[in-house]
Amino acid sequence: MAILVKLCTHWSAKRFLWLATIIFVLVTLCWYMTNPLTAETGQRKIDCSQASSISEAVNRMEADDMETEQTGSYVPLFQSRIVHLDLKGAPPKPAYFSEIFPLLAKLGATGILIEYEDMFPYTGLSLNNTSAHNAYSTTTISQINQLAKDNHLEIIPLIQTFGHLEYLLKLPEHLHLREVPDQPQAICPTQNETLPLLFQMLQQVAKLHPESKRIHIGADEVYFIGRCNACQERMNNKIWSTSDLFIDHVSAVAKFVNEKLGMRPMMWDDEFRSFSEPQLVQSGIGSLVDIVVWNYKPTLELDHEIWTKYLNVFDNIWAASAFKGATGSNQQITSVRYHVENHRAWLRLIDEYKDTAYISKFKGIMLTGWSRYDHFAVLCELLPAAFPSLAVDLLLLQYGDNHLHFIDQEAVKYLGCSGSFVFQMSQETYYPSCNFPGWEVLSVIQNYGQVMEQYAKVLNDSVVRGWLTDYNLAKQFSSPTHLSGIGTELSYLQNSFDSLKRESETSFEAVYDSNTAKEWFETHVKPMADRINELLMAIETLRTKNTWPRRPL
Repeated sequence: MAILVKLCTHWSAKRFLWLATIIFVLVTLCWYMTNPLTAETGQRKIDCSQASSISEAVNRMEADDMETEQTGSYVPLFQSRIVHLDLKGAPPKPAYFSEIFPLLAKLGATGILIEYEDMFPYTGLSLNNTSAHNAYSTTTISQINQLAKDNHLEIIPLIQTFGHLEYLLKLPEHLHLREVPDQPQAICPTQNETLPLLFQMLQQVAKLHPESKRIHIGADEVYFIGRCNACQERMNNKIWSTSDLFIDHVSAVAKFVNEKLGMRPMMWDDEFRSFSEPQLVQSGIGSLVDIVVWNYKPTLELDHEIWTKYLNVFDNIWAASAFKGATGSNQQITSVRYHVENHRAWLRLIDEYKDTAYISKFKGIMLTGWSRYDHFAVLCELLPAAFPSLAVDLLLLQYGDNHLHFIDQEAVKYLGCSGSFVFQMSQETYYPSCNFPGWEVLSVIQNYGQVMEQYAKVLNDSVVRGWLTDYNLAKQFSSPTHLSGIGTELSYLQNSFDSLKRESETSFEAVYDSNTAKEWFETHVKPMADRINELLMAIETLRTKNTWPRRPL
């Protein structure tokens, strides 16, 4: 103030007015740039105290404003972007595909990887019991193919041919084909019936996909190999290791697909990670299959040596990321941010080879979305609940890593939602309104997440841990004063679980058959609801007591 008075004394009113105006403009700019625009609203926060000058801060804002215009100059690193649909868990109704295929195409998908497992309508004496009771019909598969064609989406069927054959090997008629008698996970590659049976399955799948040019033969996570007597004898006679046995089997399958079906085989890479480069080169596998390298972590856990080996051996290499089903075998809430970081990591890795001769080997990326970790596992994230993650990931692959705010808002717009998917404070934030196929399922899952938090809070309450334990129940010894309050909270939770059941039955109907809704509720909700009912019954029992014995009880 003293400085202003002194200036007023020596300066003219005109000069003072100019000074006041400049101060006002600077203060207003700083306030505008530090307060309303934050990461939570999807915009960049600018700290005037850290900016070297006002002009630098303004330039940073203008750079964000120009983000939309700059996306047009980005050339996607992955020309093929294939979305994986895992039908071994929560297979959608066929009509749902007619709703999501156009949306996936708009978001930048170029194809669909369909993992049928037991949802394929296998026929023939040896395969009659393989299909699930609610498996798709041949007519349905033809409709799926046509829908994909109408939306310019390539269909790539996936049929496991080594490990993860639980749906086949669990059956009594195929028990003798197991590599380990009590483990239905992997098939024995030495049994005489193995390859003819697999070839029959592949032929049936190929026949119902006449326009498909590729087929995925799986072959990941073969937990049991070279264990049975037949395999042991074979390896001894040929002086083979289990690696030799593995590569012989997948090579036989790949050659059948190439020569008899006229399709290009693809397979997961993980079993090859421990192979030496000379071993792979000598086998000739590099020209037989397209390798699909999968990693679902925000920081890719792939050694440089593995990449060098693959680039030297394989003609065609695909990446495999995840948009759901990779953060827990019973996970229900999909973390958009986690999966975004996985895709950003893939973009950074491939970008390292952009200016090298190796870049031509990278053919595309498969965005996996697992529904179960294996045939026997419970359901993890449902497809509609993961659509925000899938939308952001597809747009990220299309527009690049430098336009995340724009991508986030585009995803929100495409799904008819509000707010932010990527920059929200919590990854369990409730989206107040959306308008995409299956949105009602996402709403149920988010309600489930909120109820689950309340459930954990109540069970951790000191009253439950101090006056409602198994000991209290066994001795019929507790305080009526404390039981009254916790009983009200438990009753509220009981009502919430009842509401979840009603919501899941009605909301799931548009996407799934009744089996999925029933399984989801019995797996993820019913155990908690039953526990609450037990506690409420215990309270009623304890409150019947009006006198209590002297200690020790």
